[in-house]
Amino acid sequence: MKKRKHIFLEDNAKVGRLERKIKKYNRYKSHSDKTPEEDFRLQEKLAMLSVVASNFMMTGHSPTMVLTKREEGDEVMMPVGGGQKDRAREIICKADFRKLYRGGKGRKTDPLMIVTAICMYVMRQDNPRRGDIRYSNDFIRNVGVTKDIYQHISQKLDARQNS
Repeated sequence: MKKRKHIFLEDNAKVGRLERKIKKYNRYKSHSDKTPEEDFRLQEKLAMLSVVASNFMMTGHSPTMVLTKREEGDEVMMPVGGGQKDRAREIICKADFRKLYRGGKGRKTDPLMIVTAICMYVMRQDNPRRGDIRYSNDFIRNVGVTKDIYQHISQKLDARQNS
């Protein structure tokens, strides 16, 4: 049997090995140690956001510039609407869903439910008297958002914004 020679690794190979080990370690970190940014579920939540946004017909990204008549009588370009989806995305990226709404005895938590409540919160910030978001809406009822759940999540979001 031929004796194997010991081959020393080059520096690049050593660095590569260490990087892979660190990456692997970070991937298998416990869920409580992960920050919301490095949570792989974030991609799922953002995908849910686009589903909810299309259901609610939320305004997309940047506000659109529209010719608006002012009181003086002249027309001027002013931003109208917009940014709802971006604001919802920002909240979803920064918020820890476990702190927003905790499941307990008889309470089921579903990320889609929380994303829907966040979207409702963002739309109601723009127009507090918005009447077309009813809890009897088929989509909202199927997702499981009730008035109590929405109130709970919106209070947490308000507290988070004020701090």
